[in-house]
Amino acid sequence: MTSSLNKFGIVAFAVLIGAGATYFLIRKPLPSLYINEILASSTSCCPDQSSGRDEFDDWIEIYNAGTESIDIGGMYFSQNKKKPLGHLIPVTDPQLTTIPPGGFLLLWADGSPEQGVLHLKFKLNQEGEYIGLFNKDGRMIDELKFGKQTVNHSYGRASDGNGDWKEFLEPTPGVTNR
Repeated sequence: MTSSLNKFGIVAFAVLIGAGATYFLIRKPLPSLYINEILASSTSCCPDQSSGRDEFDDWIEIYNAGTESIDIGGMYFSQNKKKPLGHLIPVTDPQLTTIPPGGFLLLWADGSPEQGVLHLKFKLNQEGEYIGLFNKDGRMIDELKFGKQTVNHSYGRASDGNGDWKEFLEPTPGVTNR
């Protein structure tokens, strides 16, 4: 009896090791998404009209550098790298959360998720902080640690999806950075 338990244990262990190795070796590649531009303090730029009136909220722009549309529903934003599953982007409206190839999506970091799927449950800190975009399985897609921000100026990549970061005197939400 002990011999058959040992054989079972060895077989079970081998199956678990095989499954784990398969998971780590055959995972889907991460999507080509980038945190492309942010605005952490707005008093007059780029109004959010989701509530029926102009609100000048913080925002995060995501850029899809890939060749296929990507639905970010089910992905996460976090302000803590050690806790990647911070704010779940709802899966309830893929029409709103899908980014076409070469396209942009603006998410409102206004602390008002009740305003819709494009509203995050946190605000950005004008003094600077960390934000990360994480895949459904918790792997990091992109991250940004930024410093103190100027009111109504955005901070973005010099060219979409890559390059150095710079301050924009005129923010470019939803379009190519320039």
